[in-house]
Amino acid sequence: MQIQWSVLPPEECSSEAVIFFVPKNAKALPAAFTAWAGRAAPWILTSRALHDFQAEPQRVEVLYSPAEARIPRAIVAGLGEEKEIDLEKLRGAAAAAFRKARDLKLRSVGIPLQALEGLPFPLEKALEEAVTGGLSGLYRYDVLKTRDRDSLHHLEGLQLFSTDDPEPARLEAVARAEAVIAGIYMARDLTTAPSNDLTPTRMMEESRKLAERHGFALEVIDQAGARELGMGAFTAVAQGSLEPAYFIVMEHAPETRRSDPPLVLIGKGITFDTGGISIKPSQNLEAMKHDMAGAAAVLGAMEAIGRQDIQRRVVALLPCTENMPDGKAYKPGDVLRTLAGLTVEVISTDAEGRLILCDALAYAQRFQPAAVLDIATLTGACIVALGDQAAGIMGNRQELVEAVRTMGDAVGERFWPLPLWDLYFESIKSDVADFKNVGDRKAGTIIGGIFLKQFVPDVVPWVHLDIAGTAWADKDREAIPKGATGFGVRTLFEVVRGWEEIRPR
Repeated sequence: MQIQWSVLPPEECSSEAVIFFVPKNAKALPAAFTAWAGRAAPWILTSRALHDFQAEPQRVEVLYSPAEARIPRAIVAGLGEEKEIDLEKLRGAAAAAFRKARDLKLRSVGIPLQALEGLPFPLEKALEEAVTGGLSGLYRYDVLKTRDRDSLHHLEGLQLFSTDDPEPARLEAVARAEAVIAGIYMARDLTTAPSNDLTPTRMMEESRKLAERHGFALEVIDQAGARELGMGAFTAVAQGSLEPAYFIVMEHAPETRRSDPPLVLIGKGITFDTGGISIKPSQNLEAMKHDMAGAAAVLGAMEAIGRQDIQRRVVALLPCTENMPDGKAYKPGDVLRTLAGLTVEVISTDAEGRLILCDALAYAQRFQPAAVLDIATLTGACIVALGDQAAGIMGNRQELVEAVRTMGDAVGERFWPLPLWDLYFESIKSDVADFKNVGDRKAGTIIGGIFLKQFVPDVVPWVHLDIAGTAWADKDREAIPKGATGFGVRTLFEVVRGWEEIRPR
C-alpha cells in the first residue's frame, strides 16, 4: 500500500472515505476531530447513523454524505469502553475499518491526525499502531488462487491528513510501521507457503534476496559443510530428506558497529515436520508446514531492521531442513555428537527442533554475542499450557526475560515466563550419553528450554521463545487475519531497536 501525507486545510481534503475512532458511550466526539470534521465534512457531525453507533470493539459503521461532497463517506470504528481503550483495541479497530474499506472496493482511504487525538497514548504511538493494525488486518495469501482473481480487490492507498507539516517523530512512526508490516507480511507469506514450494532451498533463496536488498553479509553452509564443522545434530535431522538442508548465516554490521558484540537471532527452520521415524498422526499433518515459523519471524525482523537501517550489529542463524522418515533417517536410540561436543541420546525423532537449534546455539558462540534469542515452534506442550494467545518465554537472565516480555506486550505479542530450574534436568539424564532429547510427558515446554540451556554458556545472556501456539491463528482476531500470524517479528525488531535500554549490565 502507498502511504502519503496530505498537508492541507480541512476544507481542501478529499478522499473516498475517512476513518475515525469512537469510544463506547462517548458523549461527544474528540474536540480535535470535531473541529476538523466541521470544516472538512460537516455532514459527519449530524449523521443519524453516528448518533446510533454503539462503538463496540472492532465494530464499524459506514456513514454517507447526503449530498455530493469531497469526502462522500466515513468509516467509524468502535474502541469499546473509554476506560478500557488500549493499543490492541486501536489496532483491531483500524484493521476492521481498513477491511471494511476493502469490502466497499475503495481504492484508498484517509485518516486525519485529529482522529487519533484524545486517545490515552501519545499521538505518534497512536499513529504507528493504527497504521500497523490497519495494514496487518488487510493481509491475505492469495498468490496461488487462479479462479476469480479479478474479484480480489486490494486497498491501494492511505492518505494521512495533517494541517501542518508532519513532525519528524510522526514521519518516523509511519516509516517504522511500514517496515514492521513488510517484515510481518514476509513472515506470514513464508509460513503459509506450501512445503513443496517453501523448501530449505527456497528459504536460502529468500535469505539471499533479503541480504542483497539491504547489504547484509550472507553465508550459506550446506549439509556437507555442516557435517565438516561438526553439526552432528542438525545433519542427523536433515539426513532423512531428499531436500538439501542449509544452515544460513546472515549479518547486519553497520560501519560504526562492526566491532561490537552482536545480538544473535536464531530461528527454527523445519520446512516440513513429519516427526521422522517417530512419525506424527495424519490428522492435521498438513499444518506441519508451519514448523519454520521461527525462521520466518527472524527473516521478517531482519527485513524490518534492514528497512530502518537500525544501527546495531545483528546476526541471524537459520538452520533449515525437513524432518522426514527414510532409510537413511536418524532413529530413536541413536546418539548424536553436537557442535558443542556434547552427546545426545535420541528418544524421539519428533523432538527435532531442539536438535537443530542446539547446533545453532553452539555456532552462535563464535560471534562472542552480546546476547542470543532463539524463536521456535518448539513444543506442542506450549499450546496445551498457553493456547494460542501467548508464547512461552524462558532464559538465563530474569531481567532480560522481563524486558523482552514487556516489549512484546507493548506491540501485542504476549509472552508468559516459565522456569528453567536445574532440577528439571533430572528427566533428561541418559545412561549412554550426556543427556536425552526428551523427558517424560511432564513439563514438556520447560524440558525443551532445559535442553537448549545446555548449549549456552552461563556468561552469555539468552532468551528462548516458544511460539508453537501463536504462530498460526485458526480464526480472525483483532488485527490478525486467520492463518500465519508473523508472531515474533515485532518483538525481535523492538529488542534490536531498544537494546541499549534493556541489555544486561
